[in-house]
Amino acid sequence: MYTSISGVPFAVFQLEKTFKTTFSLLVLHMWLVLRRLKEEGKDGVKFGQYIYETYNHDVELRVSKAGVNLLLTKWMKELEKIFYGNIVKYDTAISQEARQDDLVDVIWR
Repeated sequence: MYTSISGVPFAVFQLEKTFKTTFSLLVLHMWLVLRRLKEEGKDGVKFGQYIYETYNHDVELRVSKAGVNLLLTKWMKELEKIFYGNIVKYDTAISQEARQDDLVDVIWR
């Protein structure tokens, strides 16, 4: 699914091309996609689950390519925690109670 990420966000925002940065951008993108699909109801949620499973497989491949084969299960659990933690932060940042700049602040963290 994600064979590469364009260099544009890295150059524009002066980001390092590291696993952590790439993963953060993928999480942000997945949040946007899943949030939009959720608006489509049951079928959107079902398709979102399929996309999430594909994304998870892609992350496993990226972790393996990074040479973390021995601890793959541990890494995947940690990355999944980060994924869901970020999703909650993004959702909170766009809630009605959120301040105008909350989403920007969360993304930059």
